Amino acid sequence: MKVSLYPKRVALTLALVALILSPVIALAQDQSSLSLQNVKDQLKQNKSYLDQASKQGKAGDAVGMQTALDNYDRGMDGLNTALSHDGGFSGSASQREDALARVSDATSKHIKTLQGLLSKVPAQAQGAIQNAITVSQKGHDMATASLQTSRAQHQNQSGRPDGFGRPSGAGQGMGGGRPAGVGAPAGVGRPSGRPGRP
Repeated sequence: MKVSLYPKRVALTLALVALILSPVIALAQDQSSLSLQNVKDQLKQNKSYLDQASKQGKAGDAVGMQTALDNYDRGMDGLNTALSHDGGFSGSASQREDALARVSDATSKHIKTLQGLLSKVPAQAQGAIQNAITVSQKGHDMATASLQTSRAQHQNQSGRPDGFGRPSGAGQGMGGGRPAGVGAPAGVGRPSGRPGRP
């Protein structure tokens, strides 16, 4: 009697997928504790998923590529959800800006990778890649918009254009400091313009 290995293979594949997705699910469930390190780790994992999808696509393994792209989509969705919520990031304002800049930069690269892969796969696999591009674009747009908003708020709070220079009016004699000659020892300060007087 011949024993089918198919059910065992399916069970093993499902267990492997569950193991791979456990950090992604934990990230999505615990949005309140997303840190800069979480963002770095998830972006690294997403890159790994894209590399795997590219490798599987070139090898003609549509199922393997689909699995890698599904994992990428879930990872990106988790990041998008966590970063789009107020209070979804734990850390300083500069760490949040760093995280958003990293997401913006990484998703830009991911989109280029996915677009390159799009032309190299069969038509039935293009839908999954197109979906991954959409998710990546959403993450890129959200991160870029949030970063611009964060920088604008930072600029408004500091009162400095582009974060540089002095606040307006500083050092321009508008009431700051002491009047000329007050509290200065004799002979120090501006000349009076009168002969014989300092």
